[in-house]
Amino acid sequence: MGNDDKNLYIDQSQENDGGQDLNQIWGGSQEDFYKSIIRNQQEDLGRIGRYFRDELAQELYGMRISLQNFTNRHGDFEELRCLRDSLTSLVIELRNKAIVLYNPILNDLGIFHAIDEVVSSYRQKLGFNIDIILDPDLKELHHHIQVHLFKLLTALFEYLKDEMPIQTISISVQLIDFAVFIKVLPYFKADNILQKTRSADSPMRLKKVMELYSAKIINDTVEKGMILKLTI
Repeated sequence: MGNDDKNLYIDQSQENDGGQDLNQIWGGSQEDFYKSIIRNQQEDLGRIGRYFRDELAQELYGMRISLQNFTNRHGDFEELRCLRDSLTSLVIELRNKAIVLYNPILNDLGIFHAIDEVVSSYRQKLGFNIDIILDPDLKELHHHIQVHLFKLLTALFEYLKDEMPIQTISISVQLIDFAVFIKVLPYFKADNILQKTRSADSPMRLKKVMELYSAKIINDTVEKGMILKLTI
């Protein structure tokens, strides 16, 4: 329950070993209290991701190597090949899931390096160029906010790749008055004619993406460019 007069927020949902209520008091605003919950959730997801990547995936990969050594000594069989292939697929899937939960570049080097990696991946694998300018002050954001922004931007990249019939997108990200503004510049062809999205339900898809990452659409007209707002 909250006590607005004293800025104390008390959680009485837990009990100690004696069965009595254990009050956990948070000194600060309600907004800070909710942000602390989100931060704790992000830390939990990070621990799960590290477990997937550093322990579970490694253990399965070791099993795959042991199985390969066994077949090298005793011969290969169809059942063993199927099991080996299944282990390989599972290791890849676990590592991919781990990156979603815990991106090592994002966590170790920060949001700038993580976004650079994603942008380079789109250019190398798909020929899709993302010309992005990031506000230097983004590096001062709390880590859990950087993680949230990174996930929003990667979802936005995927949306633009699928919906825009051009190969280059220009994006700027600015921090203004405790909010992050993302602007996607108008989409022009070489002959200076505005492009339109590929599908009729594109605005609805964009809305769903923004709802998923708790962002707002300030403007989504092609002529003026797309402006999105992430309140932090």
